[in-house]
Amino acid sequence: MPIEPNLTRQTTETLPASAIENEIPTYRAISALAVSSLICGVLAVLSFAHWSFLISAAAAIVLGILADRKIVRLSDVLTGRQIAQAGIALGLIFGLAAITTTMVQDFIEVREAKKFAKLYEDVINKGTFEDAIWYGQNPRVRKGKTPQDLFGEMKQAMRGPSMMELEQASLKDLRTHISDEGAKLRFLRIEQYGKDKMDLYAAALFELDRPANKEHPAEKEFALAVLKGWNTNRRYEWWVEDISFPYKLDSYKPTPAPVDDGHGHAH
Repeated sequence: MPIEPNLTRQTTETLPASAIENEIPTYRAISALAVSSLICGVLAVLSFAHWSFLISAAAAIVLGILADRKIVRLSDVLTGRQIAQAGIALGLIFGLAAITTTMVQDFIEVREAKKFAKLYEDVINKGTFEDAIWYGQNPRVRKGKTPQDLFGEMKQAMRGPSMMELEQASLKDLRTHISDEGAKLRFLRIEQYGKDKMDLYAAALFELDRPANKEHPAEKEFALAVLKGWNTNRRYEWWVEDISFPYKLDSYKPTPAPVDDGHGHAH
């Protein structure tokens, strides 16, 4: 009787490993650096609100580059290159756009402040004391009023001319030099500029040019006008909040804004 070969054991031993087992993918973790880059890239959109968020844009770019390099080096362990690249792209787009917007806005604001400073130069040199006072008031206060009308209202509110003279002592002293000595005020440059809460401010530097004489030798004297302004529908309106004469170069420091203690009181 023929004996059948035992094929069962032989077949089992020679069968290849299951195809399903060979196709099980190796697990790869998402790079934490890539995720951090994406989060920083999203936060970088706030750079348009405040320049300090440019740090988020820079972090998105740096973390994204580090993540991308690490994923390439450890491709069998890490994944997330697209996330890292998205973080880099957001950081570049929002960061560069915010910087460009800020630079353009600063350029426009300084240009408008210079225009007003030159106008104020003419007012001081050729206008009246009332004209100078008029440009020293908020546009809402001076709207619809002549310099003479506004000057009269201010004198009445201050209960006498002495208080007015005390408050406008620097302006009066400057105009005295111009009218009595034949001097002229000349705008030089914007020494500082920025924002004070919702208002713009610019420190406009002027030089007093006057003929030399025995009493006053030909030495340089300076005045500083602190300009405040705002932008309404792309229209800039300015006023002179304060004027200092004589003024020492580069000595102006903006007055710090009062801090609210949480109870509605500033200190």
